Amino acid sequence: MKKRLTLLLFFAVLAAYVLDQAKASAQEQPARHPLIIYYSLTSNTRIVAAELGSEFGCERLELTSMRERTGFWKVNCVIDQLFDRDDLPGPVKLDYTQYNPIIIACPIWIHRLASPMRTFLDHKRLTGKDVYVVVTHQGNYEEKNEQAVRQFLADQDMHLKGYGAVLTRGKTEAEIINETKSIIKRNFPEMEKPFSGNSN
Repeated sequence: MKKRLTLLLFFAVLAAYVLDQAKASAQEQPARHPLIIYYSLTSNTRIVAAELGSEFGCERLELTSMRERTGFWKVNCVIDQLFDRDDLPGPVKLDYTQYNPIIIACPIWIHRLASPMRTFLDHKRLTGKDVYVVVTHQGNYEEKNEQAVRQFLADQDMHLKGYGAVLTRGKTEAEIINETKSIIKRNFPEMEKPFSGNSN
């Protein structure tokens, strides 16, 4: 009887140990599925995000804003950028924490990431993540804009793996898609079709 109890106790302890190790391993190795997180006001960045999603076969999470930004209220975009005002974000409808790497697609407003994306990232939401960035712009884009984005991401403890910029002014949807394809080949060569089967 005593031997039987000892054996039962041994196997119970062993089972508990194995379960703890499995949980620890799962926590240390989050899912390696990529995710595109994007914000688009005029639909140009949405076109870029859709092409990225098609190229890499991954899900997309669109950030939304509760602040009016059309017509006269485009002034809110200017105020946010000039005075570093946070956005009023809409609900985030996906648990992005289980994804890595993250592909960020976002417009540049007044030489900085648009405030809806900036507000999202400014709360250390993607700390420790590998990130690839594609920004869209209307032509008033300079090298210092890229340096500002790179520094901002570094301040949030993200690991920038690739960066590209798409000029959208005066371009058709097909032209935007072609430019996005070019950026993938030119700036993200190690990412080209790396996620077949939605894993890495």
